[in-house]
Amino acid sequence: MADAEEGGDNPDQITIRVKDQAGEETFFKIKKTTKMGKVFQTYAQRKGMQVSSLRFLLDGDRIKDDQTPKMLEMEDQDQIDCVLDQVGGF
Repeated sequence: MADAEEGGDNPDQITIRVKDQAGEETFFKIKKTTKMGKVFQTYAQRKGMQVSSLRFLLDGDRIKDDQTPKMLEMEDQDQIDCVLDQVGGF
């Protein structure tokens, strides 16, 4: 019963991994109600990039800024893929 408390784990918090195209992972510990846009902004700042140039995918589907881990039914240690947004064409 005390297992969750001993680790300091908050059931409302999860750790998510953002993996870029080079395979590098960045970890975020967030509440399940945190808007993903906030995570994306922080990630872009850490990488020195514009958030508009990045695309974030969960199981191949693009994640919207106003979605939350709870809405996406994400679990602890779930991985989000980050790719450069391809703009335009030939």
